[in-house]
Amino acid sequence: MITARFSLRDVVCLATGLLATAMTPHIAIAHQTPVAWPTEDQLQRVQPAVGQSIPVARKIVTHFRHRLNASQLHQLDHVRHHLEMMSRVDAGYLGSDQQKTTISKARLVDYYRWRTEQALFEVLNQLTSPDVIELDFRNGLPRRSPDARIMVDGQDDMLLLRVRRGESSRGNTVSPDHLTVATWDLASERPQSHFAIDIADTGVTYALIDLRRLPDDQTISHLRFVDKATGDDLQTFALTLRAAPKGHLAIDVVDQNGQSIPVLMSLATEEGGRLWEPAEAVDLTTVFNDIVPHLSSSGRGYMFYLPGKRRGRYWVVRPPIEMTLPAGRWDIKVLRGLEFTPIKKTVAVVPHEWTRTTLQPKRWTDMNRRGWYSGDDHVHAQLINSEDARKLMDYTRAVDINVANVLEMGDVMRTYYPQRGFGKDFRVRDQNHWLVPGQEDPRSILGHAIGLNLSSKVRDLDRYLSNEWIAEQIHQQGGLYGHTHVGANACFVHRQMALFTPFGIVDFNSIMQAQLGTELYYDFLNLGFKMTATAGADTPYGGTIGAVRTYAYTGDTEECSPDAWFAAIKRGRTFVTNGPMLDFRVQAALPNGEDALPGDEICSDRNRRLQVTAKAWGDEGAAAPARLRLIKLGEVEREAVANEPNADSLNLDVEIEVGRGCWIAAHAVSHDGAEAHTTPIYLTREGYRHWDRDKAGALLEKQLNVLEEIEFEISKSERLIRSGAGLLDYWNRRSADQAEAVRKNVAAARNEYRRLKQLLGNE
Repeated sequence: MITARFSLRDVVCLATGLLATAMTPHIAIAHQTPVAWPTEDQLQRVQPAVGQSIPVARKIVTHFRHRLNASQLHQLDHVRHHLEMMSRVDAGYLGSDQQKTTISKARLVDYYRWRTEQALFEVLNQLTSPDVIELDFRNGLPRRSPDARIMVDGQDDMLLLRVRRGESSRGNTVSPDHLTVATWDLASERPQSHFAIDIADTGVTYALIDLRRLPDDQTISHLRFVDKATGDDLQTFALTLRAAPKGHLAIDVVDQNGQSIPVLMSLATEEGGRLWEPAEAVDLTTVFNDIVPHLSSSGRGYMFYLPGKRRGRYWVVRPPIEMTLPAGRWDIKVLRGLEFTPIKKTVAVVPHEWTRTTLQPKRWTDMNRRGWYSGDDHVHAQLINSEDARKLMDYTRAVDINVANVLEMGDVMRTYYPQRGFGKDFRVRDQNHWLVPGQEDPRSILGHAIGLNLSSKVRDLDRYLSNEWIAEQIHQQGGLYGHTHVGANACFVHRQMALFTPFGIVDFNSIMQAQLGTELYYDFLNLGFKMTATAGADTPYGGTIGAVRTYAYTGDTEECSPDAWFAAIKRGRTFVTNGPMLDFRVQAALPNGEDALPGDEICSDRNRRLQVTAKAWGDEGAAAPARLRLIKLGEVEREAVANEPNADSLNLDVEIEVGRGCWIAAHAVSHDGAEAHTTPIYLTREGYRHWDRDKAGALLEKQLNVLEEIEFEISKSERLIRSGAGLLDYWNRRSADQAEAVRKNVAAARNEYRRLKQLLGNE
């Protein structure tokens, strides 16, 4: 739910949503996933604190990421999430005005401390050599040589020791008996000064040692283990520390002309998949992380939420790059958006030598040459100076998006992700790639709306719930007004659609965010409304730029024009995808003899037969289509299924009758789970509406029930404000102050649905 204190609660809700995504790969999330407060049963399970657990957790989260593989990084995200929740509750957050908790702050802090510990221990228990050094002081076991050599391998020169002494006093093997974190400065150590580490008298102790100023050559230093309870010496090691042998890796990634290009890159050890941050990784901290603190603390590596083998954690890099890293075999992965085949190459890095490689991503399709240009309708990022512009353009080019809509975000109190301006003068261009400022505002009890192609921001807190006025201002600028989170059915978008769709003001509906969602979309199509499909990742909340995208047909095969792209959106000539591509048309159906494309309406004064063709194609072994469906009124009318696993395309050629009118669309599903869906082509019979007559009655009742829900929420806000309890509750104050305007719109929408019920009866 939305909150009056959005900046605090949304970050918390977002962390919850990202955690859900980490555990369930194909969940589509928005930046207002509700917080699941602990139950009394969960609170009763909280165990006493393990000393130093929180400092160790913070160190592991911020400095140990490169030692982990992708699976372990997901678990580390859980640690980070619970740390963030603990910090925010400790700072005073006890829920929004829409979702308060009666649990005391002290109990909640202790709960999230415990959850942090449990997630941390799972990470620690998964680690094996060389990431953790095992020492066992239990009776009857051979002791490690006191002058054992330890190879230090990592960007941060950290040692993690797992020390065992007898059976655990805790009676389990999940929680360690002691944690300690220390800094060991090798430059200032004297030979007679032994570095001491406290060890629990039983069970397992984890010791995390931050090595500072470790020389490149061999270093011998003394490490003394001390019984934590008695202070007695256990054993002293003369550790021989030597950084792992390193080599030098040079990577260039070039286009078809041999020019270096930004890309998404992942670098990991061949054995174990330990991730390493590439050189020249673009630091996105200022445009993302400083506004959304729960994100990766590095500000560089982010999950790219795609199905199948393309999914993973990548960094935006600017080749050519040169870097030093431990010798061994390394897997290089490169992505350049959806139209290029992913690259994976394994190279051997040899000590003290250069390994050089040049990679060139290969296209499996070129949609620009077909007149289709890609866009992301939902990117949140600060864009206030040339540095921000360079970083975001590197990102946009790396994922090969033509139009990235960078949205300033607002709520009932303030705005976030500032833009330096709106309109053509504030667009950023690099060849066929554009950054175009827009807004996600309002975000209210009625849902989240987006304004694209603005010349100025549209925001009036006294009319914050009057989306019809906001849409009018946007349209007067030549911009587009649309609804987001439609596919995910999140953030009250069902209210927004029920209330404002009948007004004819909606230019687009975003139905793909992480994954495709068509429930609400089909509901309103089946009521006879035209609905243009778009997609946006909701970066940085729901994914990364370009993981899902809108393709719009401009017809220009040479150059991307944002104005032409927005005009194509207005016309409805779109499809959305996170993998396969689509071509969908009704042959020679328009009055001028041209083929009808998505968004077109074919009007007929009689029943007639039309020839419909559809094609889906994709990258072999990844986005290649397994199924291609012709959708009519939300149901599968015809389907083509791939008989060969290596087939890279599917086709449908179908005759369909206009009947009394309907809508048709194409939908493709790939072998790896990726999907694509077109905006419909509308078949309109004179005297009839292109809707589902069998379902329309129930769907109209459904929307009338949503209107009642809106009235209930408005009345609830009014009662709260009248009680005097909501002086600082701007969420409910805005709703109460503008209640009459909302009720007026509800009445108008209700009248339109009742008119449609009468029309349905007449048909």
